[in-house]
Amino acid sequence: MAASPSTPVPRARFRAKLFVLIIGAAVAVGLAAYLHRLQSSLVSAAKAQAALDSSRPPRPIAEVAEAVRSMKLVTVEIDTKVKVERSETSWRGNVFAAIEVPVRLSYGTDLSKMNVDSLAWSSLLGMGSGKGAYVVRIPRPTRIATEVFSEREAPQVQAGWLRLRSMAGEYYLSQARKDATDEARELVLLPQDAAKVEQVTREQVAALVKSIVGKDADVQVVYQKAE
Repeated sequence: MAASPSTPVPRARFRAKLFVLIIGAAVAVGLAAYLHRLQSSLVSAAKAQAALDSSRPPRPIAEVAEAVRSMKLVTVEIDTKVKVERSETSWRGNVFAAIEVPVRLSYGTDLSKMNVDSLAWSSLLGMGSGKGAYVVRIPRPTRIATEVFSEREAPQVQAGWLRLRSMAGEYYLSQARKDATDEARELVLLPQDAAKVEQVTREQVAALVKSIVGKDADVQVVYQKAE
């Protein structure tokens, strides 16, 4: 009677299964590596595109400059007062006259002369958002008008015992009124008022630019250096 083979068939089947498992594992590892490289390349491309987008302003600088230039003038008003005193000393008695008059000083920044060089886009700025910011350079505000409200003056007259208040006092009051306009023109802003004018001007210009490029845009306004 012939002897039948015992182990070769099961062992061959085991080897075949092991080979299939090894091939499957190799394919899985290769596929995972490929997907990882693909994901990395997509992330890198996205980062590169984001960096490229952040280096570009949402709206072209030339268009923004043209729109800002059309605004022409930004003004800030400061309400104050001017006091003018006139007097005379005489043996007939002294005369003192004074008026205090409300004054409005208007300061303006001329935007009509702005050009493309007056604006820039910086991808490094942007309130920590990394979205970039517009940088606008403007001239410092200068006084463009001085209004004296003479109809709201507060007069004060003191006349000596031999002086007629209606005559001597009125004369010196008229002198004070005459000089009030010149005094108002010569007014110099207090440091805090000058700082207020510059701050409000920056805020107004920033608001104008945001009305053009979008309210969520970051706009930084700086003053041009004096030549």
